[in-house]
Amino acid sequence: MNLSEAEKRMLFQIEGTNQHSAFNELFMTARYTRDATQKETAQNLMEKLRPLSDRECMDMIRNIQKNYRLPEKARTVGELLAEARQKSGAEQLKGHDIMALERFDPEVRHMIVFDVLSPDSPMGDKGDRMRLFLTDTGYQKALENQDKDFIRISNHAKVSSGYLHYDRKEHSL
Repeated sequence: MNLSEAEKRMLFQIEGTNQHSAFNELFMTARYTRDATQKETAQNLMEKLRPLSDRECMDMIRNIQKNYRLPEKARTVGELLAEARQKSGAEQLKGHDIMALERFDPEVRHMIVFDVLSPDSPMGDKGDRMRLFLTDTGYQKALENQDKDFIRISNHAKVSSGYLHYDRKEHSL
C-alpha cells in the first residue's frame, strides 16, 4: 500500500492497539482538527485502512512505528512520544494509554501493568501485556485474578490526582 509522507507521519503517532482504536483516533483527528491538510490526511488514511483486517492494519501501523524516521525534528507532542517509544523499543501495552482519561478520575487509586496468563481471564486475552487504571474495587478484583493465576501483575503504582507513585523506584519515570 502506498502511503504519503503525511500519512506515514500520522500513523507513526497512533496510540491504539487495535484497528478500532486506531480508526477512532483518525476519526477524532478528522473531525476536530482545524488544519485542512491534516483532516484530509486522516480521511484518506481511513479509506485506505478500511478494507484491511484488524491484524493487517495493526501490522502495518506497527511496522511504520518501528521503522519510520521523521524527515526533520519532531514538532508535536505525539511525534515526540512516538519517537521516544521507538528509540526505547518499549512495547505498546493494551488497555489504557499512559495518559488515558481514566488516570485523572478522582476514584482511580491504582495503575497496574500485567501479563494475561489464562484464556479464562476476565481481563484481556492470553499473552496480552496490559495497563489499567483502577479504583480500589477494581484493584482488589485484579489481585483476586492474580491469586487464580489468570494474570501476573508486574508493576503497580498508586495514583493521586493523575500522578503515579510507583511501589519500586526502578519503575518510576
